[in-house]
Amino acid sequence: MYVKKLNIKGYKKFSDFTIDFNEHINVLIGENESGKSTILEAIDIVLNQKYFINSTGIFEQFFNLDNINKYRCDPRIENLPKIEIELFLSDSNEMDNAFFNGLHSSDDSELKSGILFSYKFDESYMEVFETMGMHQGDIFIPTDYYIAEWRTFAGHKYINKKLPLKNVLIDNSVRRNNLYDSYTKKVFNSSVDSQDKQTLSHQFKKSLTGFLNSNEQHLNIKEYTLGIDENKTILENILDLKSGGVSIQNKGKGKENLIKTEIALEINSDLILLEEPENHLSYLNTRKMIDGIQQKCDEVQMIITTHDPLIVSRLNLCNTLWINNGKCNSLKNIPDETANFFMKTDNTQLLNYILADKVIIVEGNSEYIMLPQLVKNTLNCVLDEEKIEVLSGGGITYSHYVELTNIINNSLLVVTDNDGDQERVKLIEEKNSKYAHSNKNILIKCSENIEEVTFEVCLYNKNKSKLENISSVKPKTKPEYKGKSYDKNLAYMLKNKTESALRITEEKLYKDKIVLPDYIKEGIEWLIQK
Repeated sequence: MYVKKLNIKGYKKFSDFTIDFNEHINVLIGENESGKSTILEAIDIVLNQKYFINSTGIFEQFFNLDNINKYRCDPRIENLPKIEIELFLSDSNEMDNAFFNGLHSSDDSELKSGILFSYKFDESYMEVFETMGMHQGDIFIPTDYYIAEWRTFAGHKYINKKLPLKNVLIDNSVRRNNLYDSYTKKVFNSSVDSQDKQTLSHQFKKSLTGFLNSNEQHLNIKEYTLGIDENKTILENILDLKSGGVSIQNKGKGKENLIKTEIALEINSDLILLEEPENHLSYLNTRKMIDGIQQKCDEVQMIITTHDPLIVSRLNLCNTLWINNGKCNSLKNIPDETANFFMKTDNTQLLNYILADKVIIVEGNSEYIMLPQLVKNTLNCVLDEEKIEVLSGGGITYSHYVELTNIINNSLLVVTDNDGDQERVKLIEEKNSKYAHSNKNILIKCSENIEEVTFEVCLYNKNKSKLENISSVKPKTKPEYKGKSYDKNLAYMLKNKTESALRITEEKLYKDKIVLPDYIKEGIEWLIQK
């Protein structure tokens, strides 16, 4: 059994949200505050009855803000905010079917397996609500009269003793009070079966009783006898996880997170929820952790939130679920060739690309270094303010980014060289015509002048008078490059691409004067309008 789908209504930032999960690996990405952690919380609430099981809690903080405002503007009973979370499960065995399968779900057209959690006003208090006399200025949500319920789609009352999935939630994003205690309890409860837990608990209590009996004479003080608080002798409350004889509480943050993730992967679970497993890990340890996930992925379902492009690419882009503007976008239709490319290249820019609305892909370091300053000089605007991301894609890889854009529907400008190839220029023109005809926000720009084989040549030709002395730092520069004769200043720029790019963006003689070649200027003007 695994989690197939999650519906969230009225919980935190989600007014009405649906996400479909893969059977094994699910990598959740999105900007900060997009709701990735909320999804893991929602699963935890349904399966493990978190938070709302305590009727004395203050739960107004969990309501969707739009729903709260709607009620405050119009305080009628039908506008009272409520929370509903549906967890759809895959088909289970016959014994489970009787308990979890039914028509009590949002999809009541056929039998479904799952659990519905609701937190809403208890309508048996309808008369009480009507006598509350809500007035402008003192409107409040009467959570004292709310009720939390967990029911299966068959209509049965659900308690987590009938947990359909063994699961563990590991949150490496923060360190909380009692984090280790609660984590150790989860490991204990997930990895030790019920009979063994009973045996261990019995042996532990038996040992305590033996200790008290053996030391009775030392524990009698006048008319009192010293004993042990039974509330503090529950076995699972005093257990501690250790590695190499040292408590994980005394390990570094990175080692602590790695140990917690490794142990989670070793537990006999059906579902593992990992919150930012990369936190505090080095590149080497992140790769080690990913290897562990890959080895386990065929055995369990994993739902992972992350900000690490290495995790996104290594665990296959097709397993990525992108949370954006309150919706879930699956990248499962990414072509295998593109997914394999990013999996093998450890592309550190990948996440930036997916999350950006507008992207410029350039070929090399010199374009990447100079572009922000050249745009400012030429168009009097700042790329960051236009929410445009600049990424260096390499000469032959932009086709994979194009495939990615076809799925995520952002706007892409590719700035590339013509390499002195007339057929390449013609092919780019044909591609642009195809993109425009199909309403794709993709544009590829290169110089149409075959003599302008690369970016440095285009930049020099546009700014020749302003760059006439740039080779003076290396007066012995030969006026040639790769066996071809060039102006001495251009030859210096071609031979020292990164050095000249840094000088152009930093030295007063060039910084505010050098402008974009026309083909790049046209492309960026197009992108700004998107």
